[in-house]
Amino acid sequence: MSPQTGTPAQRHSPSDRPGLYILLTMTAATVAALAAFTSATVGLAPWAMFLGWVAYFTRQPSPAQGLHTFVCVVLGLAMGAAAVISLDRLSPVFGPVALPIIVFGVAMIVIGTRGLTIINNLLGYFIGLITFFASHLEPDLGSIARLGSANAIGLFAGWGVQAVEGQVRRLLGR
Repeated sequence: MSPQTGTPAQRHSPSDRPGLYILLTMTAATVAALAAFTSATVGLAPWAMFLGWVAYFTRQPSPAQGLHTFVCVVLGLAMGAAAVISLDRLSPVFGPVALPIIVFGVAMIVIGTRGLTIINNLLGYFIGLITFFASHLEPDLGSIARLGSANAIGLFAGWGVQAVEGQVRRLLGR
């Protein structure tokens, strides 16, 4: 198995090369700390940043896949805002049945994207939805932008860790 294939645990086994394992672990931890600090410093939720980081690794890590995933996450955020607005409007009419109606509609849209060529990252959509619902922010463009910015920091941090790891491995001939 080449160093770039297999699961992360297989690629980063401590028995493989202990020094490399420690270096890559410290690099990832440093990037995580810097991303959390950046998020908090600019007034964004570090937890939302970490959801962006997780989103980056839902596909084979690359800048192109990261961008595609980011689009899916932001669309998920927008769907979350639309779901909240819809729930507010439909609850007086449908009562407790409004929630399953909205969930069905959102799930149809999200799961239906699996047939698209670029914006088909279902996990990205769901991470966006989860991020929006967990934030308890108002369903408006400002909230989507704020959460999307936090997610973008995390996606960028995920890319940064992956890029640095690649450079370190190239330098070490690994």
